[in-house]
Amino acid sequence: MENIRYAEELVREFLVFRGFTSTLQAYESELSTEIGRNFQVDKTLDLVFSEYIPKYQLGRLVGLFTFFKQCFTSPADTELFSTLVKLELSVLRYYVVNALKSGRQDKVVEFFGESGNYLMQKREDWLAWFGALSYPSLAYIASMVFSVSHALSI
Repeated sequence: MENIRYAEELVREFLVFRGFTSTLQAYESELSTEIGRNFQVDKTLDLVFSEYIPKYQLGRLVGLFTFFKQCFTSPADTELFSTLVKLELSVLRYYVVNALKSGRQDKVVEFFGESGNYLMQKREDWLAWFGALSYPSLAYIASMVFSVSHALSI
């Protein structure tokens, strides 16, 4: 709990330093409510599935998972970290499926362009997943990304 208070003070200090007075007021107001006292899983899920994925905000989605992974740094957190990585891969797959269902092939190409190197680290998971898909365009894109990434690593 002490770390949370320290982090809250750092945020306040930053907002004051930058002159974000209206943001500081909103921050203070939300902290004083019961909602601001606990981690809100529902709000985080709403952010992911109502904002980041439908609005194709891949950078913010990846950034959120990067933040969560940084929270699990001790050896005791290895099981939680592993679970978080699996969740991240599932959400990224959902992002791709959502883009395909919406006819946004450009977002699929952008996804593989931005995430191709990271996905290569999890290649086995992704290859099995792509093998089950019936979207030839997605399988083609995936094979191109994997081929280019493999050629670059040689």
